[in-house]
Amino acid sequence: MTRSPSTSSRLRARVGVFVGSVALLMSGAVVTGGAAQAIDAPTGLKAVDVASKGVALKWSNTGQGAYRVRMSTSSSMSSPEAWDVLDNYYEWTRTDASPSARAPRLTPGKTYYFQVKAIKRAADSSDRDSLSNYSSTLAVTLPTTALPELKPVKVKATAGGSTSLHVSWSDRGPGYSYLLRFTPNPDKSVTKWSSVKTDRPAVTLKGLTPGKTYYFRPRVIDSLGKGASPYGELGPSEATLESTPSPGLSVATYNIRKKYSDADWTARRKAVATNILTTAPDVIGIQEAIPTTYGVNGKKQYADLMDLMGDPYAYVTSGSGSSGTQLAYNTERLTKVKSGIKMLFEDGAAERYAVWAILKDKISDKSFFVVSTHLEPGTTTPELNAVRIHQAQDILDLVEDNANGRPTIIVGDMNTSRTAEPNNGQYKTFTGAGYIDPIDNSVANWFSGENATAEHIVNAQYSSANKLERKALLSSFPNGTHIDYMYTSPSIRVAVWRQVLNLDTTGSFVGTIPSDHNMMQMTIHLP
Repeated sequence: MTRSPSTSSRLRARVGVFVGSVALLMSGAVVTGGAAQAIDAPTGLKAVDVASKGVALKWSNTGQGAYRVRMSTSSSMSSPEAWDVLDNYYEWTRTDASPSARAPRLTPGKTYYFQVKAIKRAADSSDRDSLSNYSSTLAVTLPTTALPELKPVKVKATAGGSTSLHVSWSDRGPGYSYLLRFTPNPDKSVTKWSSVKTDRPAVTLKGLTPGKTYYFRPRVIDSLGKGASPYGELGPSEATLESTPSPGLSVATYNIRKKYSDADWTARRKAVATNILTTAPDVIGIQEAIPTTYGVNGKKQYADLMDLMGDPYAYVTSGSGSSGTQLAYNTERLTKVKSGIKMLFEDGAAERYAVWAILKDKISDKSFFVVSTHLEPGTTTPELNAVRIHQAQDILDLVEDNANGRPTIIVGDMNTSRTAEPNNGQYKTFTGAGYIDPIDNSVANWFSGENATAEHIVNAQYSSANKLERKALLSSFPNGTHIDYMYTSPSIRVAVWRQVLNLDTTGSFVGTIPSDHNMMQMTIHLP
């Protein structure tokens, strides 16, 4: 299989550095800035939106596409904070711009000062030499009576079929929800527009009229449903509703954490099932649903989970014989054509498996091949990396022997990330064979996700293994450090990719943390 070229190129800007007035600090390295004045400083720095706790900035594009924005509470720009961006637009909402810093919000009524300069577009922070001096200073005093959040921007819509659209907009952080108003006739009173509430900055609208252009206005709402931002600017859909739809299918992967003690699974079991049922995947790869009996109903963990999920879900196999690796599907939407289990290359005490199935969509009559797996753990030695490469190759052989050319999805806990040493072998194996990682989580640098093919991406910045910590683990890069992956054949269109997290506005998990892994889900369209 030959990997197809990327169908989109995305520059996501919230990547960068924490700097003082002279020195740049990132990942433990301190370097001085290079000589400026290679080009003129950016001009036209202005606030295009001001909330009581944030400022949206825009400036002239110098043609380099990379900039350093800095903020100070002093007009002399003393002790500034700074952030590197890949666009001539940036939203400053916290005293330290790094997402991983979890710094306090900007203060209503306070005056902040901003400057911007052009820098070299380079992945490594030490190579981002200055190309210009800083611009003139912009002073912004935050209002005390305005709504706290900036209005959503970057509304994007893509077709989801003959009567549906996938719509997304800029994320305003954890703990917020959104109200999206939409209409095919923007001349009508806004009270006659349709609306939908959602707990994430993306939604799939259904029941739309083919051939119509739809218009959207999202806003942020708080936990009480009250407006926390103005409505975004009116923007039309750029998508054309398909006359011959390929209906969206929901695919997920979830390591539910095996039963270490009766209390452990007993406390989490309903939260795990709720996560799955709320997301309502049509097919889900499950890991660590082990065949060990526990104390509530005297049932094995995998059987107990299926009881909690209930109809219309079923496992593609009996649930036994795969050491906790499972694959479940929605029997109302899909028909099982064939399924099986394959033991992977073994190294150590634990056996590793791949559970697979050929499933047919009852709506479109299209079939696809799907695999759920759980590769060897341990990321510190070349030997374990080699084991995972061997196991990934076993899965590729499994697909070759059974898929018969069908579009294929491979999901699971791969137990290694882009930061693994000596390398992320399983990732290289799957993508080297032509499979696509829809969010392009191949590197841990400024350009993470640049070649993502998923059309709408939500919560990719969180690390997929949360370690049961109350604060969700967050990266300074657009993509977090993931050990859970969803790969697809190049022919499969990934409309929406998201990581499923229930967080409050501090970035902490709400209620029981279901597992030490976050659930991942994507909406796909079969070719």
